[in-house]
Amino acid sequence: MIPVQDYLPVAKVNETVFRNVLVDLKANRDKRPMGAYVPEDIKTDLPLEELFEMYSAGQRYGIFTICNFERPQPDSAKLSFKDVATLSGGGAELEYLVKEDNSVEYQGHGIVFRS
Repeated sequence: MIPVQDYLPVAKVNETVFRNVLVDLKANRDKRPMGAYVPEDIKTDLPLEELFEMYSAGQRYGIFTICNFERPQPDSAKLSFKDVATLSGGGAELEYLVKEDNSVEYQGHGIVFRS
């Protein structure tokens, strides 16, 4: 299970990369591990605080949740998400290459799970 982290400070410092990852996830949800759990209408252009409130804060049982966003290296980013209820759901950690212009390219996945 992927716990929800307070990734908001990292997202604020790396806002362009964070948004580019979300845009990729939205556009390619059918090509990403566990992408079926990503809402088709995921909001990618809300202010960061509203994105965090909508997709990460509060009771998250049985709804799409962004669990974490991190920049482990200057040229990489990771986003993890889940949508879990009793005996259903799943999630994944996706890995991205971050280019010099802050565009992103999907590289693969780390954790992938199904409940």
